[in-house]
This record gives sequence, C-alpha cells and structure tokens, in this order.
Amino acid sequence: MKIVSVIVAAGAGTRFGKKKQFEIIKDDKIVLDYSVEKLSKYGKVVIVGREEDLSFLQKRYDAVVVEGGEERKHSVFNGLKVVKNSEVVIIHDAARPVIAFLNIDKLIKAAREFGAAIFYIPVSDTVKLKKDDFSLATLDRRKLILSQTPQAFVFEKLYYIMKRYINEGYFTDEAALWEKLYGKVKLIEGSKKNIKITTKEDLEIVRCLLE
Repeated sequence: MKIVSVIVAAGAGTRFGKKKQFEIIKDDKIVLDYSVEKLSKYGKVVIVGREEDLSFLQKRYDAVVVEGGEERKHSVFNGLKVVKNSEVVIIHDAARPVIAFLNIDKLIKAAREFGAAIFYIPVSDTVKLKKDDFSLATLDRRKLILSQTPQAFVFEKLYYIMKRYINEGYFTDEAALWEKLYGKVKLIEGSKKNIKITTKEDLEIVRCLLE
C-alpha cells in the first residue's frame, strides 16, 4: 500500500504575527520539522509552502515541495496534484507538530476500510450559540466533537471531489467536503496534546510538550 502525506505549510501567520511553521521549538528544530519527521515514516511527503519559502523547504527536507494557493483548500489540491499512484493520502496542517502521540497506523487502516478517517477530541466545555453579544442557546456537547489533523482519505476519491468541487462552497477541511458528497467519515480519538498553534501561548504549550 502506497501512502503519501501532504503537509500544508503555506500560512502567512497573520493572526500569530509571523509564520508559525518556522518557529524554533528546541535548538535548531522548527515546528514543521516534527510533522515531516513523523509522517516520513509512512511514505513520501509533499510540503505545500509559500512562494518565498520554497527554496528553504527544498534545501531542508527530502520531500516534494510545491507552491500553495489562494486558500487552504487550494494549497491542499496543489499538493494532491503531484501525488502519484497513492492508495491513501494523509492531509496535515504544519501548525500541529505534537503528533507523536497519535495512532496514525489506526487512522490509515480506517481510511482504507471506510474511505475517510479523521482524528477528533470530545468537547468538554459547555457550548453556547452566540449572536452579537448574547448567548441564544446551549448546545448538546454529547453530539459535538473537535476535528484535528492529520486526516486520511482514499486518494482517488478525495482527488476527484477536490478537482470537481473545490470552487463550490466553503469548507475548512477536506472531511467537510467528503461528508457533503460521500457521507460518513470514520472518527478516531485523537489527543488534547495535538494542539494547533494559533497564538503565542499555544506555541509555549507546544514547546513544553515537545521538550
């Protein structure tokens, strides 16, 4: 079985203030290094980056490097376009470097069986429906989860729907498009340690987890 991973590292870091994927964690090891190191164990890695970073990425990693697109979904599709003869493709965000705790073998196996699989964590807080500055309702958190990456898909089916529907509608991850067109996505429990770096505080937590 051929597995390819597409790591999206094309963010500009607007909210963070700079490109978080290149922030140093320890010594000379940067955020992106951890995802590349982990996913390289499963097969070829494709890194999607910004135009100005392509030379740096090509020199640093033994990976296929391609330029990102206007939005995240376009960056993912640019990565998919250079994948050859893959049975399963793993999609991952570079801003989640703490993936050593995840059972990626289980994720891949579920994707082969069900077509698509994602990591998730249950919602532990009370969740409110907000409008303006008021809470309108309390949602049933037993029916809610938080989605994480990496996510895994049967490559041919994901490539088809991305090519066909990429400019139709808004979706924040590929699983959302899969749900709309194919239906159910298999859920694999992830880890609260699999933090997505959005703020400086997140980065400090990640540094503690990885040291």
